[in-house]
Amino acid sequence: MATTTPQSRGAGGLSKTSMETLSPRVFLLRPSPDKTTRESRADAPALIIIFGWMNSATNGPLAKYVSQYQALFPASAILLVTCTFAGMTMPWVGLREARVAATATRAILEQDAADSPDAHTASHPRPRLLVHVFSNAGSTMLYHLYTAYAAAAGSSPSGSSDAPAGSAPTTVPLHATVFDSTPAAFTFQTLLQGILDGAPSAAIRLAVMPIAYLYVALVWVALMVLRLPDHIGDLAPRAHNDPARVREARRVYLYGPADRITPAAGVERHADEAEARGFTVEREVFEGTGHVAHARKHADRYWRAVSRTWEEARL
Repeated sequence: MATTTPQSRGAGGLSKTSMETLSPRVFLLRPSPDKTTRESRADAPALIIIFGWMNSATNGPLAKYVSQYQALFPASAILLVTCTFAGMTMPWVGLREARVAATATRAILEQDAADSPDAHTASHPRPRLLVHVFSNAGSTMLYHLYTAYAAAAGSSPSGSSDAPAGSAPTTVPLHATVFDSTPAAFTFQTLLQGILDGAPSAAIRLAVMPIAYLYVALVWVALMVLRLPDHIGDLAPRAHNDPARVREARRVYLYGPADRITPAAGVERHADEAEARGFTVEREVFEGTGHVAHARKHADRYWRAVSRTWEEARL
């Protein structure tokens, strides 16, 4: 695996010819055959899953992260999962896209296991999957992936990872996780801020403001009056710290006190709880950068943290 920090490739979007569209929100980028040698595959992830922030697009800033991963791990497949406002707030919409991602994840990792049997030993398992999660939208989509992966195996999502011999595993395989600006319980103010900040322009932000306020009011009624489950700020964060649902070698939290949408204190509480429940945790705090913006100002340190997390997960 390359250990040097890759150079930025600009803000341009990803080439449509390089992507396989699996659904309106799920895209697969396969490595070039000339970059996929036995040596290049040995220590690289077989698959990198990127869960984008709300309303992130393949032709926007998210493409920079894909390009950086292609520079770091040229032999890795990349599964890009984007998330709309509906996908984050309506569980059935997010779960529909997560089913597509779960099917692709299982197929790629099963093929990797067949192609590289020596890399998969019961005595010293090493992750072949790297998951990068942006914001509470990405956190929610990862939560839906847990459910979809288990359902595809014919098991409840809270079932044991010890599947009978010959059956499909019920949990997402052993992996390392990068949490960027997530997870944390939201306040109604930060929920409103997240919706408005997701608008692509000031004019659209102004236009959607009444709808945003109405939505936040409806969420308040749903959670505070009707007592419906909160899958964004409660169920998803709790699931990420549940050893029965998450097979993880290592994780890193990338966050900062200037984030107005996901408060640093909430991320730190989640990290503390993860450690208490047996997860291996690293924290990387960035000063002066806002929500999902840490890599823009601190690119070298950001990508060193990502590389280090993967390398140490493989030890």
